[in-house]
Amino acid sequence: MNNKNGWQLLEDGPEAYEKYIVPAFSGEWAQDIVGRANLCSGDKILDIGCGTGIVSRCAYHSMGKSVSITGVDVNEIVLKKAREICSPDTIPIEWKQGHAEALPFPDAEFDVVLCQQGLQYFSDQTRALTEINRVLTSEGRVFFSIWRSLEYFPFYLALHKAIERYVGAKAALTLSSAFTLGDTIQLRELFELAGFKSIQICLEIKQMRYSPFSEFLIGGLAASPFGNAISKLKESIRKEMFQLIRESVSDYIDDHGLTAPMECYIVSAGR
Repeated sequence: MNNKNGWQLLEDGPEAYEKYIVPAFSGEWAQDIVGRANLCSGDKILDIGCGTGIVSRCAYHSMGKSVSITGVDVNEIVLKKAREICSPDTIPIEWKQGHAEALPFPDAEFDVVLCQQGLQYFSDQTRALTEINRVLTSEGRVFFSIWRSLEYFPFYLALHKAIERYVGAKAALTLSSAFTLGDTIQLRELFELAGFKSIQICLEIKQMRYSPFSEFLIGGLAASPFGNAISKLKESIRKEMFQLIRESVSDYIDDHGLTAPMECYIVSAGR
């Protein structure tokens, strides 16, 4: 997926994403958006901003070869990981590199477009949504998941404050870019400007869970654009940063590890 503030996984980021972020919350949210799509046999599905492919995989596990799935992302590093996970012989998903603002597909190519946490990163959101509308069939439908504002994420709010203090304002801005479309009026206007109809916005709340928390704190940060910067901190500074985060989210740690709420808007619409 294309982005405004540099949220791109580097080096070992995709591996860490699959190991820590997918089981902590991304996998459950992927199942949610696929379930809402009510996929049908014969559907041609586009997973835009697909990353390492968790949404595409959920769609395949739900429908198998009765549907055709294509994942597109601007970042070749995450696509490489998606291809490693999905052997063509076992999970036949097509992976393409491309920008949301200039999709490499003809008009009316897809019945369903799924996008998990991608819209906020598109450099031109209206143009990207217009492109998505273009590649939909006349009866096509779209499903987007979009985080609410940062205040609704105790763990990431604590992480943001720590990163701003110990790593810098630029890294903190990168993190906060994930939470920049938390206004329903703004969201509805974006989809209307792109020509979508029957727009529905649903608020969904889930828990992010991972045990042990210390493992997630280290591994989860590796699955981020600022993971390298954190690893380069002096060990004493890094320990101090981690301790601050632990103290800030202590109310969200139980005997089973981290369990913190996450709030998300699910936007569905038709052509």
